[in-house]
Amino acid sequence: MEGGTGKKMPISNVKPTRMELLKLKKRIVLARRGLELLKLKRAALVMEFFKLIQRSRNLRSNLEEISKRAYETVKIAEIYHGLTGLENASVMIRKMQGISIKTRNVMGIRIPELGKKSLEGLIDPKYRMIIFSAKIDQVIKDFEKYHETILEIAEVENSVRRLLAEIEKTNRRSNAIENVLIPELERQATYLKMKFDEMERDTFVTLKKIKKNLERRENVENVAY
Repeated sequence: MEGGTGKKMPISNVKPTRMELLKLKKRIVLARRGLELLKLKRAALVMEFFKLIQRSRNLRSNLEEISKRAYETVKIAEIYHGLTGLENASVMIRKMQGISIKTRNVMGIRIPELGKKSLEGLIDPKYRMIIFSAKIDQVIKDFEKYHETILEIAEVENSVRRLLAEIEKTNRRSNAIENVLIPELERQATYLKMKFDEMERDTFVTLKKIKKNLERRENVENVAY
């Protein structure tokens, strides 16, 4: 076989030896063990996948409420300070720094997680208390939450895509072992057992013939004496 799960080896190429049969039996045991591990891995990945799907739905649902609340606070702040006041406040907003990304391991898969530093406030704290009013401060808080939720959604949905790709990969490997590799190894093992049975029958027949010939010769010799 090629690569363990590729084309079938011609059955005539299998060496009819006891050692070869033992090797095949060991490979079958290892293949079944590997299949069991792959199925456990797939189950864990699927569980994590659906957990993240639910989390993504919850986050998106929350995002709608957060977005609505944030824009309502902007309108209230505009009533108190006017558009010019909001524009002046926006000058104090720092540029968003590069996002710090960490990873966690799920059954051998690297899942990205945003570092806490990426969710730090976009406003210098010293300006928040001195210059900004409570209305503008609330706008800042609401949009910080909005920004945080968007980043969290991106993290979760990226993880979902990675998990889905790994689930599909694990399915392909599992199916190849279960439907190609193991049946092929069992086919070869069955062939060897049949060959051994055939060889034993041939040996038995040969020995029986030899015994008859020896008995016949012995009888002839007895008659001669």
